[in-house]
Amino acid sequence: MFLLSIDSSSGYSSVLIMDENFNKISESVSDFHEKHSILIFKQLDGIMQKTGIKLSDLAGISVILGPGSYTGIRVSLTIAKTLSYVLGINITGVESLLVCAYSLAKNRAGAKDIIAVKDAAKGRYYVSEYFAEKENFTQRLKISLLNMAELKSFVENRADKQSVVYGFNKENDYEKFREELESINLPEPFDLKQSAYFASMYALESRIGTDLSPSAQIKYAEELSPYYVYGNGPF
Repeated sequence: MFLLSIDSSSGYSSVLIMDENFNKISESVSDFHEKHSILIFKQLDGIMQKTGIKLSDLAGISVILGPGSYTGIRVSLTIAKTLSYVLGINITGVESLLVCAYSLAKNRAGAKDIIAVKDAAKGRYYVSEYFAEKENFTQRLKISLLNMAELKSFVENRADKQSVVYGFNKENDYEKFREELESINLPEPFDLKQSAYFASMYALESRIGTDLSPSAQIKYAEELSPYYVYGNGPF
């Protein structure tokens, strides 16, 4: 069984295939030197040819819903929905901040209370808070848009045990954020280029213990919307 994961929410395009044992089979990550729709299909075609995997071999799809790039999210979700409908397979939409929190929970044992942060440009940040218990995540705070002063206050008002993870595109972005935050809760870095991998892991892990046959997992693709549609905010 293979899962396809697509993410174009953070300034680059990532297409990845994972098997049922959480192994990364193939991945393509690229800056946007072409239109989103053209690039994603080229990447998909490239990894299919490289691995010999066919579209008919896919049993599920994961896609990042945002917050993030308006155009990137709209295009990647449209492609994922189309493939889900044509192939008759399950599609799982995952918010980008949940992916950040999930990555920390997987990489650091005992991390349960997690503040996830992602750059929103112009000195503002997407922020949410999660409680992680095994593969289950409870969102404690609706995704908010905060400036640095508001974010500092938010983090400082949390208990010392709170973990902070920051999703970044470039290494120096993380270093700058860490210096500006000036918090006792040292933020953990998360390279957003790994989002497709952790989104597919989250999608697969959420299906463990259920019937994994594609026919039992079909979810109507039209139920999914980008975060900027259902989030009721400028995301």
